[in-house]
Amino acid sequence: MRTDWRTILTAAIAAGLAAAVVEMLVVLPIQGLLGASPVRVFQGIAAGALGRAALRGGLGSAGLGVCFHTLISVVAAGLYALAATRWTLLLRRPALMGILYGVPVYLVMNFVVIPLSALGFAFPNSLVLFSLSFGVHLFAFGLPIGLVCRWVMGRPPAAHP
Repeated sequence: MRTDWRTILTAAIAAGLAAAVVEMLVVLPIQGLLGASPVRVFQGIAAGALGRAALRGGLGSAGLGVCFHTLISVVAAGLYALAATRWTLLLRRPALMGILYGVPVYLVMNFVVIPLSALGFAFPNSLVLFSLSFGVHLFAFGLPIGLVCRWVMGRPPAAHP
């Protein structure tokens, strides 16, 4: 297992980009069924920093939303990669631990980041929407982070009793 800073940074960027893309491959069709275009979804992300004005900002605010989404994904992946240098179970069981990593990511995003944003937090008004959002964080965000970090960082040495 390689744990130099370049490897950790590579894992953070690769896993963050993978999670950002996989998550949106799931989220954008769901949002489309709910009536939101991809531009509107990314404007909504930018609205966390810019407020509701981002919803009128055209492609510029949508592009900013893409940047914010990607940055948040890379930071989340970086935290996982950094933790994996100390807690090798994250790399020994990347699928399980990646999925479980989706839980704190969901909690931090929904109960810390979004409430502190310019939009504030409103709990999903439907069990279906809550379940979809929670599941996306586990399987379309946490899982790719775990798997890609393992791929980049390698398998850790076997634990000794």
